[in-house]
Amino acid sequence: MYKLMILFLLFSTAVYSQQTIDYKSIDSITWDYFQKYKWDELIKTGKEAIKNEVDFKYLRQRMGYAYFAKEDYYNAIKQYEKSLEFDSADELSHMYLYYAGLNTGNESMARYHAGKLSKEKRNELKIKIFRPIDAVDFEYNKKFNNNDLRSDPDYLRLGLNTQLGYRLNLYQSVSRYNQITELTTAIEQDEYFGLLSWNILSKTNLSIGYHYVNTKVNTETDSLKYPGNIWIGNINQSFSRLNVALFGSVFTNEFGTTTQLGTQIGVALPGKLKPYLTSSVYNINEIDANRIVFSQKAGLFVFKKLWAEASVTLGNLNNYVDLNGLYFYNSLDQTTFRSGFSLFWYLNPHITVYSNYTYNKKLIIETLNNYNQHSITGGIVWKI
Repeated sequence: MYKLMILFLLFSTAVYSQQTIDYKSIDSITWDYFQKYKWDELIKTGKEAIKNEVDFKYLRQRMGYAYFAKEDYYNAIKQYEKSLEFDSADELSHMYLYYAGLNTGNESMARYHAGKLSKEKRNELKIKIFRPIDAVDFEYNKKFNNNDLRSDPDYLRLGLNTQLGYRLNLYQSVSRYNQITELTTAIEQDEYFGLLSWNILSKTNLSIGYHYVNTKVNTETDSLKYPGNIWIGNINQSFSRLNVALFGSVFTNEFGTTTQLGTQIGVALPGKLKPYLTSSVYNINEIDANRIVFSQKAGLFVFKKLWAEASVTLGNLNNYVDLNGLYFYNSLDQTTFRSGFSLFWYLNPHITVYSNYTYNKKLIIETLNNYNQHSITGGIVWKI
């Protein structure tokens, strides 16, 4: 008799569980959890429901908000994207995807979903389709070396970001580099960089860029100019916490052509410190010679508003294009190793200041001698 009662209770529990995992009961239970801010219970119930093929828009939205409230923005994105499969025009889902994009540093994704909102909602959130001056950034870099035949170089750069639309963005930058050697009175390099980015889809971004390099070498008896042009292409695809990019560039001047092709893979790891890893590998072809450059970055949030990043780059960086074409390494002496450490401090939603220390091992081609160079950078980004 006792065994029969146990079997009856188990059977009854199983029947009850099957009966409660349906649309009506899940809708009621998750709504109750939502109103009581029971995010873990809501997520657990939602997962069980989906496992049993009970799935609907409001369930995904509630789970998305639960993850959002827990600051797990990547899982929030996944849930809100699933909700759009039930209703592609749902404004609530697009709005939270906009916020999740901002919270994961993916502003292009955020702008994509902002374009899906109604005019009234965009006005309420103060989102503009066209912003001629979206952000301004400035940085100054001073380098120090232990070579008596080289002065300590200076680098100065000013950038401007323009939002041309919800899916189209233009970033422009001008910079100047200065150095003196034993054979020159001045080496000056003025540069212009422009990058046009288009969000084809929410997580798919295509960028086309141009970088002009005007190198001037002055001696006591002469002044020479060596202009060069760099054309840049980049396509970037996000897969939740994984980001994959394909990059290519072509640099030409009177001495020849340098092509650079490669890929970058980044992953945002779970955790309160929001750690991430980014690996890049490039093949550089120059005058029928190939070489490989590898770069590794690792970062995390030390505090809520302080972000730290360490990096190392291996390989010969002669005519190397970095950061989607913004930086171009063609100094007189080639860099054969680089490592660095950066700090970014978010003072407020409009101001970010940053600093960087970099160590470079430099090679003088004529003598094959190496020397060390240390670099310190300070910068500021002002989001208008």
